[in-house]
This record gives sequence, structure tokens and C-alpha cells, in this order.
Amino acid sequence: MTFGPTNITASIAVNALRKSTQDIDRAMERLSTGKRINSGADDPAGIGMVSRMNSSSRAMLQGMANANNAISMLQTYASAGQSIRDILIRMKELATQGSTSILTINDRLVIDHEFNLLGQEWIRIAATTKWNGTAGMNAFNNGFTVSLDDQASSMTMTFKSWDPTNLTANQNVSGSTAIMADDNNGNTASAWGFAKVLNNLDTPALGNAKSHSHIQSLTASSNAVAKLDITITGVVRELAMYGGYISRLNFTADALLDVATVLNQSRSIIEDTNYAAETVELTRAQIITQAATAMLAQANQSQQAILALLK
Repeated sequence: MTFGPTNITASIAVNALRKSTQDIDRAMERLSTGKRINSGADDPAGIGMVSRMNSSSRAMLQGMANANNAISMLQTYASAGQSIRDILIRMKELATQGSTSILTINDRLVIDHEFNLLGQEWIRIAATTKWNGTAGMNAFNNGFTVSLDDQASSMTMTFKSWDPTNLTANQNVSGSTAIMADDNNGNTASAWGFAKVLNNLDTPALGNAKSHSHIQSLTASSNAVAKLDITITGVVRELAMYGGYISRLNFTADALLDVATVLNQSRSIIEDTNYAAETVELTRAQIITQAATAMLAQANQSQQAILALLK
């Protein structure tokens, strides 16, 4: 063995100790954070893949939440729409009752009173049913969108107005295209009107007690049956549209959750710590550290022989 002022053996031990300490630090970081990739230095390509996968999965989970919110809104509208459908069915029942000749004018005024109140309730439900204070049932909307993921994918829905006074073509559930008129419901395309601004049909008239859409006469009652048939058909069609939207959104939410789960699984494979491997690595590095520390002490001790020669 050659002895000199440069302690090569100690330098080798110090270098081994430095490397093993770095290995211990890296293993402890991975074990404590649960992540194999804690910085770009750990895996430059991996950190990019992990970031993109995490971004996509979180966007998809938010898209699923958006879809579920839209389903909740549609269910709210569908529930209110079914109430309006039931109102219209009762109104048709009253109109059918008024279509018989055996009723007196007083009888017709009584059933018209209920008919009118039901029409006003139709207006109220359509005007007040909202979800989260945004879209209402009494407004036409052909561009209601639901964002579904991070690829700018969205679902666009068209909502018709449930307002019985709406007369814009293709924008209301009743199919109305003409202004309301006191025509004994003869024009099935006329909008409905339930404000009592006209004199009723009894003699003498009892003030303003008749709306444009009334059933105070045999003719008005008979025509109302046909007009209500068209309105009920439009209402049912709109409710069926809601059902179709809900069905698609349910499938969309399930698909988004499935894809997000697979992405998170893939991200986990790349990013998460392999605890078995890192535990083995930590044990190995600790053993090397202990051995290097012992060897450093031994190397320093061996240099005492040079000092002995100088005495």
C-alpha cells in the first residue's frame, strides 16, 4: 500500500456517501409524497404526460358534473311541463263538457270560470319555473349548451316557450302562429289568451268577464277541444324532447366518468410511487451509507501511519 498526502480512499468513501445520501433523499421524497415524479428532473417526458392526463381527466369530471346539472334542470322543466299537460287535459275535459247543448249560459259561465283559472295557472307555471335563476320555461332558447370536456365538445339543446300567449312560429309548444282573437277558438293557430278583458255572453253582460280563449258558448267549447288537441300534442312532443336530452346526458355522464377513471389509472401508473421498489432502494442506500461512513473512518485512520513517520 502506498501512502501519500492525498487520501484517495477517503475521497472514494466520501463520494459513495454523497451518492447514497442522494438516493436516500430521493427514495424518502417518493415514499413521503406517494409520487415517483416530483419534479421535471425525475422524468422530463413523464411529467408532461402526467400533466396532460390530469388536465383531461379533471375536465371530463367537470363535464360529467355539467351533464348532471343539465339533467337536474331538464327534470325540473319536465315536472312542470307534466303539470301543464295535466292542466290542458282538464281544460279539454271542460271544453268537452261545454260542447253539449243541454248546458245553460249559467252552466257555461261556471265551467268557463274554471277553464280560465286553469289557463292562468298554465301562464304562472311557465313564467315562474326556472333553474338556478337562468333559463325559464316561458322563453324560447335554441342555443342552450352544455360543455362536456376539454376538447370544446358541447351538447346544444333547443327549448320551446311554454307561454300560451307566444305566437312566434316554431318557438312555442302550442304551435301558435297568430295573435289571440275572440273567434270562439275557431283558428287553432291563434295564441291562447286568458286575461278577462271582454264582456261575457250572458244577458245582460256582467262587465269584463270573458277572455279571448273562453268556452262560454257551444261553438267556442267545440272548437276548444280541437285546439287543445293540437296544444297537448305540442306539449307531449316537448316533454319527449326533454326525455331524449336526459337519456343522452345520462350516457354522456357515464362515458365521461369511465374515460376519466381510465386516464387517472394511466396517470397513476406513470406518476405514483412503487412502494415496494422504493422501500428496497431506501434500504440499499441506507446500508451503503452506513458502510461508506465506516470506510471513511477507516480511511482516515490509515493516514495516521504517515504522521508516525514524521515524528
